Parts: sequence; structure tokens; C-alpha cells
Amino acid sequence: MREPSLAEVQSELRSLLDSREFRQSKGLSRLLRYLCGKVLVGDPEAVTEYIIARDVFGKPEDFKDSHDACVRVEVHRLRRRLADFYGREGASHRVQLVIPTGRYTPEFLVRADPGPVATEAEKIADAPPSMLEPVWNPPPTVRPLRVPDRFRLSAKLGASTLVLVALGLIARVWIRSSDPLDGLWRPVLASSSPALLCIGDMSGGRPSGDLADTAELTLLGFHFLKSQSVLLNDAATMTRFAGLLQSRGKAYRVVSQSEATFSDLQSGPTVLIGLANNYWSERLVGRLRFWLQRTEPGGKLVIRDREHVDRTDWNMDFSMPLLQVTKDYALVLRVLDPKTEQTVISAAGISAFGTLAAGDFLTNAAEFRKVEAIAPRGWLKMNFELVLSTEVIRGKSGRANIVAWHFWK
Repeated sequence: MREPSLAEVQSELRSLLDSREFRQSKGLSRLLRYLCGKVLVGDPEAVTEYIIARDVFGKPEDFKDSHDACVRVEVHRLRRRLADFYGREGASHRVQLVIPTGRYTPEFLVRADPGPVATEAEKIADAPPSMLEPVWNPPPTVRPLRVPDRFRLSAKLGASTLVLVALGLIARVWIRSSDPLDGLWRPVLASSSPALLCIGDMSGGRPSGDLADTAELTLLGFHFLKSQSVLLNDAATMTRFAGLLQSRGKAYRVVSQSEATFSDLQSGPTVLIGLANNYWSERLVGRLRFWLQRTEPGGKLVIRDREHVDRTDWNMDFSMPLLQVTKDYALVLRVLDPKTEQTVISAAGISAFGTLAAGDFLTNAAEFRKVEAIAPRGWLKMNFELVLSTEVIRGKSGRANIVAWHFWK
């Protein structure tokens, strides 16, 4: 039995979210987007009860599923709602979404005959939300979705690959209109102009002239240009932002820092990804309280504080062996750029580890709530700049912590 294509899966998911069953329940729609998004982007992080509780329901880090069955109850409701949909409006659909009992990973089925699979979905939905995880043996007709290799993210800035990934990433979580994460992105979403996603590249944080002599440039040479190559962590961060914008119906376009012009940044709200490898991020923070200082080439990069000029401990030494790196730092900001008169949001790590942690911080409702502990009254209407730290273990970054901040009007 063939696997459904990415286009078929996306079409079926849109049909579900537009249906009467899901239009009437924002909570179940949010949960469905999240679970499907994990599959579509091939997220390596296992979808567990704890992760769903944290990311979707905003539960604290010390959440215990033995004391709170909210995830099991809501997933059970989601299974029943899916069964209702496929028993009525979606009865004739060729592709069907099923969440097997005892698991949280959705599976997409291609049916030759709509009848038997709908019956199986009803059986799954009728199972009680037990406190114990039941064992589920998939029937022969069930085939889990495996995203083909051609849809996986490359470290190259290929426009077609990035568009496919961005289309698949529709799972970022929005809890309520009062959520601070919603307030963070409101100026970007409210703009009548498309958002600009500007990603750092391997040109070294300066506009590149490597496309100047295109007459002698081969296709192979183009693929190896520094201006066309990005760090994988930066690309993953960009897909987080792309998915968040798409889930809210916000148009956007993608450029590298080498391709972007000042006119591009004047045309609408901008999201900057990267710091030392993104000229536009470094230019902007150069005028703010927290800024990036470069030392000798290949040496340390330091986030400096204009109000505490002696402080130099927020630094990364790029000559250090990778496995000895234990911490990275990032600048996160939302400002109205006085030069372009447009809103700018930035996830700017000293290295790629910090950028990835900053991107998660700006798209994860539970993580971004940390701002509430340090922010002044009315902060969502202010400009702000945060310094984040993240632990790095064997080349993997963790959650971000706020270590310094500045708010202003």
C-alpha cells in the first residue's frame, strides 16, 4: 500500500481544521496541529505525555502525569472527534488521520475502501482514557506516515526545500489571546505587509559579493557559495518562525543576510536569525544596550552591556574544542527599528546553539512565559532586549534562561 504524499496529508489536515467538528473547538484544533506538526517536520523529540502537557497546555516543568490526566483526557476527546468527522463529513475521504490508542503520534492512512478504516477509527475512539498505557497492535491496513528524504531539511538555503518544510511546520502552539507569546507577535501579525525572515549565512556576517561575477559561475559553484549555505540550527530556527507565521495565516518571504537590502527591511516587519553571521542583527544590536563585540578573528565573541562595561562573561571562544563547549548566550529582542520604522524580532545566538535556544524561546508559549517574572507593567507595548543563556551538552543546546533584560518605550 502506498504512503500518502505530503500534499495529500496537508490537504487532509486542512479539511479537518475547516470542518464543523474542529471549528467549534479551538483547544482540540490546537492539539491536532501540534501532534501533526511533530510528524510533518520529522521532529526527533519523542511525543510524550509530558511534552504535550508542557507545550500545548502550558504545564510547568515539574508536571507529573501520574497526578494530572489532562493529556490523556484531551487526546481521548480528539480521537472521538476524529471518529465523528470520518463517520460523517469525511466518510468518503481517501486519506484518513488516526491516533492509535496508547500512542500520541498521528498516522495517515490511504484507503482503497473508506468503510473498514472508518470502523477502525471508531474502535480507537471508543477506548477509555485509561490511566495505564494500553498496548496497540496496528492492523495491516495502517501505515504510518514516513516523510520522504527529499522533504528533510538541508543545510543549504534552497528555496524549494525551505518552502516545503515551512508548509509542513504548522504546529507551533498558541494558547489564548491573553498569552504573552501572542502579544509578542501581535505587531508582526497585524502588519499589512508580509514578514521578512532574514537568516544568517556562512559569509561571515557581512553582505557578500560572491554573486557579482555570475557570467563565470557554474551551478555547482553556486551551490557552494558561502552566501547560499546556512547552519542547520539556524535553518531549524527559521522553520519554527515560518511555521508559527503560517499557522496564523501570515504571509512571509525568506532571504539570506547576504541577499537582504535595507529596502527589504523597510518593506515590513522582519525576523532576524543569527548574530555574528547576520549583518542586519549585528547592525541593529550595535545601537542597543546589549551588543556584540568581536575580538581577533576566530577568537572570542562577547555580548557587552553598556551599563556594566566591565562585564565580559557572556562570551564564546570559537577556538575551543566543540565537546568542551558547555554554555552559549543569545540576544532576543523586539524593537521598532528607528531606521526602518518597522518591527523587528530577533533570535541571535553568539553561536548556532544560542540561536536554536532563542528560537524555541520565541515560539514556545511555556518558555516565553518566563518573561512575565521580570517584565514591568505594560511591557508588551514596549521595546525590549533580553540576554539568554543555555546549557550545551555534547553539541546540543537546552532550554533558555533569562540572565539580563532591558525594556523601554
